[in-house]
Amino acid sequence: MNNKLTILVPTHSIPSIPKTAVIKQTLQSIFSFKELIECRCIIGYGTHTKPTKLEIKYHTNLIELKKEFPVIEVLLCSYAQQRKNFLNIIKRVETDYFLFIEHDWIFVERLNFNKLIDVMDKYKFINTVFLNKRNNRPLPYPPCGDFILKPEPRVVEIPLLKTSKWSNNPNITRTSVWKDWWYDEVYNAPLNKSNPRKQIEPILHYHYMRDMGITDLHNININKLDFETAHAKWGMYSYGKIGENKMIEHMDGSNYKKNI
Repeated sequence: MNNKLTILVPTHSIPSIPKTAVIKQTLQSIFSFKELIECRCIIGYGTHTKPTKLEIKYHTNLIELKKEFPVIEVLLCSYAQQRKNFLNIIKRVETDYFLFIEHDWIFVERLNFNKLIDVMDKYKFINTVFLNKRNNRPLPYPPCGDFILKPEPRVVEIPLLKTSKWSNNPNITRTSVWKDWWYDEVYNAPLNKSNPRKQIEPILHYHYMRDMGITDLHNININKLDFETAHAKWGMYSYGKIGENKMIEHMDGSNYKKNI
């Protein structure tokens, strides 16, 4: 698996820094899958332009995690832009696929990564497979991006659902779709100065929605959307069948205090 998949774990300042208890739980969850143990794991650490003492200490503590997780690499990046941190680590991916999972998520269901990668190798129309944080069922937009979920009949090896979502939630993605398409789109988009940390989802999710024919986010008529054409272009999927339990859980690092 290490020649097919890279693990990307963006992190930044949260209330518990310089403690690494939150990201350590995420890493333990990732490496509970034996097939991932030898996969290269890049931790993209976004700091302020002039890092604080706590941020510097967190960096030191992240590097200390290499004693427990030898495959990790810690890369520093400017905290000013979430997208700059992510694009910085995307450029370093050399495998066909990557697992994207931010620093405060854990798996609550098992997944056969070998089978999933085999399926993505076979079916080139699959660009991303999201690991859902909710039970698999369509819900209204907003807040849920999965307002459309449809079984994928062409794939019989594993259960996949076509989804209307583009999200930063944990996912396995084809590296080429980022390097050949999404990278430049995100890199060249105007910076939203009112929310400089959240710069990826609004750009790509709304582009996907526009391709479906959505012009009014407050008035979405699913029956009038050209979902199939947009989906064929984007190749977005959620893992599992309709009604199945969530795959991952968000610990929300913002809830963890400094004394954790």
